[in-house]
Amino acid sequence: MKTTIKQIVQPENGIETAIVSHVDFIEGASYGKPRSGHPEGKVIYHVKEVLENIGKFYSSEDNDRADLRLIALVHDTFKHKVNHKLPKVGDNHHGTIARVFAQQFTQDHKVLKIIELHDEAYNAWQKGGRRGDWYGAERRARKLIDELSNIGGLKQYVKFYKCDNRTGDKEQDNYDWFVNLIS
Repeated sequence: MKTTIKQIVQPENGIETAIVSHVDFIEGASYGKPRSGHPEGKVIYHVKEVLENIGKFYSSEDNDRADLRLIALVHDTFKHKVNHKLPKVGDNHHGTIARVFAQQFTQDHKVLKIIELHDEAYNAWQKGGRRGDWYGAERRARKLIDELSNIGGLKQYVKFYKCDNRTGDKEQDNYDWFVNLIS
């Protein structure tokens, strides 16, 4: 018997059920193959790992838990819609595409912004780690920190980043670097 998306992620409320039942979500969740950072392959298995981390780190008593789960469900689910012939920015970034999809289910600006920018701290770190531009990396990260702080979303962003980054074969130094900038 074939396992369904709904069985893999086990939705906890009506919004989650609506999301995982949506044809666009199912298409995106079924996309992917094993690669660096994501040895699990299909997006749905990464989402499952992030959801498990949310369950491990944040109890049902945590006020951010439902939002973190919503972010987890959609954050990487639209990578298949990115045109790889164009720069992966703006409307052609999977985070932006995921944000647009999520607007059907929430109008919470903070949650939508975190979905859109969920990879930005890692991207900032890459500027230093891969390109050797630590000044530019810190500038980019500080811009993100300011943007999230202005909407009251920095704490929630860091919680999500922790859960997202402790999956697959991801290294932790990018997360640690970002958290140290905040401290």
